[in-house]
Amino acid sequence: MQYDKKILVVLTKPQSGIIFALFSKEASILVDRITAGVANDYLLRHIEKSRNGAGASLAKIASGNRLSSIGEDPAAGAIAEQLRSEVAALSQSVRNVEVGANFINTAESGLSGISDLINRGRELALQSANGVLNDSQRQSLNQEFSSVRSEIDRITQTAQFNGQPLLNGNLGASSHNQMNIQAGSGSGSENQIALNVIESTSTQALGIDHADISTVQGAVQAVSALEAAAGAVSAARGQVGAIGNRLAITVRNLGNSIENLSSSESQLAGTDIAAEISKLQQSVAQTNLSIRALANQNQQNTQISGRILDIRG
Repeated sequence: MQYDKKILVVLTKPQSGIIFALFSKEASILVDRITAGVANDYLLRHIEKSRNGAGASLAKIASGNRLSSIGEDPAAGAIAEQLRSEVAALSQSVRNVEVGANFINTAESGLSGISDLINRGRELALQSANGVLNDSQRQSLNQEFSSVRSEIDRITQTAQFNGQPLLNGNLGASSHNQMNIQAGSGSGSENQIALNVIESTSTQALGIDHADISTVQGAVQAVSALEAAAGAVSAARGQVGAIGNRLAITVRNLGNSIENLSSSESQLAGTDIAAEISKLQQSVAQTNLSIRALANQNQQNTQISGRILDIRG
């Protein structure tokens, strides 16, 4: 039986080795070339796989997110995305509440000024009610008292926040302008805080618009009216203070919720830096090893090509 330039080749597990039955010198060299080609393909695939692994590890380390690829862990990715969305919504709620707190603080500042004016008016009324004063002195006191009333009305009409009147009754409980702070991520009433707790502080609403202290009788009546006005403003300041405290507590609670949700999201999607660095080092080492093996294989391919030329020459 003749086997000149014919090859009988038996391949078993190329990664473990190749067994050849050779029937001519030229056939042996040709089989060497086939073997080299298989080895080259294997090394190139291994290099590409190692490079992809190194790239994936670098992306996770750089971003801090192990779910950088949508196919990494779909279930965890979906949950993590929901958590991130909730954190974003609650973060906006915190900003809403903080703006609401500034709103309330501005209103409190206006109420504080009106309270001081009412106290000054009471002092003037009590002074005018003193029987030892004459009419001329009471007229002087009444002029200042009129200025106090005018300033109360001026503050009432001009106190604003972002164009919203604060003290003219616009924030009263029965006002058509119901103002709420969105303090949660949902749409229900439990996620809102009402700010309508401030009735009008005008002299008319306080019952002191016609007060006059130019006489003893008028001064005595003004003292009673001013006492009631002081009580009304004090009650309004108490309501505003309660809202301010509620907003501060809400900010703290929202902050705790954001912290807990962010921690959960980090546990799901966060990169284990130490583990990824270890994987990166392994991928780099495998890539370098495969490149050196490929260089050696290419050198052997050159030698095989030379042997073929020697035979055919």
